[in-house]
Amino acid sequence: MLILLLLVCITVTLAFYCKQRGYRKSIYYQLTKHNLMKVMFDKGRYGEYLTSRIIEKHALNSHQQLVNVYVPKRKSQDLTELDLLYIDRTGLYVIESKNYSGWIFGNEAHQHWTQTMPNKKKFKFYNPIRQNATHIRAVQDFLALPSEVIHSVIIFSERCELKKIEVTSHNVHVIKREDLQHFIETRKQAGKQYFTKAEIEAIYKKLLPQMQVSQEVKSRHVQTIQQRYGK
Repeated sequence: MLILLLLVCITVTLAFYCKQRGYRKSIYYQLTKHNLMKVMFDKGRYGEYLTSRIIEKHALNSHQQLVNVYVPKRKSQDLTELDLLYIDRTGLYVIESKNYSGWIFGNEAHQHWTQTMPNKKKFKFYNPIRQNATHIRAVQDFLALPSEVIHSVIIFSERCELKKIEVTSHNVHVIKREDLQHFIETRKQAGKQYFTKAEIEAIYKKLLPQMQVSQEVKSRHVQTIQQRYGK
């Protein structure tokens, strides 16, 4: 029994070591320096990490990505936080990550969407397309970019089912994380080219300092989001 327990401990330790080693090589870690355990036990951060890894593996080699970017809101001194974004030749993709479970119902035109759990309980949450639109207006103004080069991507976790989602805007995409690879591959093949490699680097360098805001600013922003959106 003792030998079996020892083997289990060794196996778990080796598995964690391998996971930690892979994590330390990721773009997400290089950008955030978050401890792996801290990420794994925070569903929001873990969802961002999983999304970031898919982008890292499947986006164009020339792409750049950033996490938790704070930019000024349009005509305001307040900041808004972009969960995750990446830039490649086909545009700038602003990602709003939703690590929800249950059935998801939503319409681009409605203020609130609905999450229905297996026990039939229903919860309303703020329309993530509208939420991301605030981020997009802010980053568009900050970078002085035309609207057609920016895409809004709402990514839900594998734990949910998108039952009825109605979207009409061509540059708005609502998908599950398991479909992100296909989305990226499709954009690589069919997306119009907007940026050169030099322009991608210029946008990245301008946004990178916006990741480095004070902890006080971050905490105040989290409180505002929780009050406004229930995130």
